[in-house]
Amino acid sequence: MYPNFIIIGPPKCASTSLHYYLGQHPEIFTTKVKETRFFSLYYDKGMDYYAHYFDNAGKAKAVGEATPSYCFLPYVADRIKEHFPEIKLILCFRNPLDRTFSSWLMQKGMGKEQQPLKEAIEINKKQLAYVTLEGAEGAKTWVNSWGNFSADESRLRTYIQGGMFAQILKSYYQRFKPEQVKMIFLDDLKKDFDGTMSSLFSFLGVDEKFIVPDKNVVNFHYDRKANKLTNKIFGVNGTKVLSGLTPKFIKDRLKKAWKTKEPVKLGMEDRLYLWEIFKDDVAELEKMTGRDLSDWNPNLKKERNPVAP
Repeated sequence: MYPNFIIIGPPKCASTSLHYYLGQHPEIFTTKVKETRFFSLYYDKGMDYYAHYFDNAGKAKAVGEATPSYCFLPYVADRIKEHFPEIKLILCFRNPLDRTFSSWLMQKGMGKEQQPLKEAIEINKKQLAYVTLEGAEGAKTWVNSWGNFSADESRLRTYIQGGMFAQILKSYYQRFKPEQVKMIFLDDLKKDFDGTMSSLFSFLGVDEKFIVPDKNVVNFHYDRKANKLTNKIFGVNGTKVLSGLTPKFIKDRLKKAWKTKEPVKLGMEDRLYLWEIFKDDVAELEKMTGRDLSDWNPNLKKERNPVAP
C-alpha cells in the first residue's frame, strides 16, 4: 500500500491541522506519523520502508501523509514524480510574512535559531546565492543540514524558500498536471471551514458531504522552555530521544501549560522588510491564481490604518 495523495506544505501553513482534519474522514487514511520525511531524508531506506507507514490503510479510498518541507525541495518533487506520477498533491498558503515569522519563532523556540529575525533572514538571502536544493547536490545539502543546528551561517535556513508560493507552484506544475495539485488558502479554511474541506474531499474522490467533527487547530504557538533547557544539557539529538521516551499524556499537559495567552506578533517594521522579499512572488501568485492578495501587503494596511500624529 502506498499513498495516493500527499500534503506537501508549505511549513507553518496548517499542514498538521489538515492532516488531522482529513484523517477524520471515514474514507481517508492518514499516517500516524505526520511527517514521514521519506522522500527528503530517508529515501535510501527504500520503498518497502515507506510502505510500512500505510500498513493500516485498509480499504480507504484516499491514503496520504504530510511532509511540509517537500514543497520547496525540487529533488523531492523529482522523486515523487518517479514513483507516483499520478499522485494528488495538496498545498495550503497563508500570508508569507506571517508564515516566515511563524517558522522563525518555531526554530527559535526549539533552540535551533539563535539569530534575531532580520539577521536570520539575511543569512538565508546570502545562502540563496550559492546553495541549491536541486538534484543529487540538493539532496546531499538537505540531509547534511538536518543535524546542523549551529547559530552561524553554516546552518541552512529556508525561511524564504518556504514562502515563495509562486515558485513552489511552478516547480510542481513542471512535473505534475495542474489538476493533480489542489491549492487552498488558510484564510478560506478560517472563513468557510466546511466548504473548504468539502472541496478537498471532492479533490480526493471521497464523500464531500462529510462534516469534520473536530475542527480544533492542532498546532499552537507555545514557548518551548523545556526544549531550550534539554537542548543545552543533552543537545538537540538528545532532546529528540528524550521526547520520544516521554509518554504522550505528559507531553500534552506540558504543551497546555506552556501555551502562550498572547502569541508574539510581527511588527510593522519587520512586515515591511519581509514584504520587499516576497512582493514579486505574491504578484506572480496573483496572476497564476486570479486571486486578489492585497490583504497581504502591509503598505496598504498602513494606508487604511494611519498612525495618529
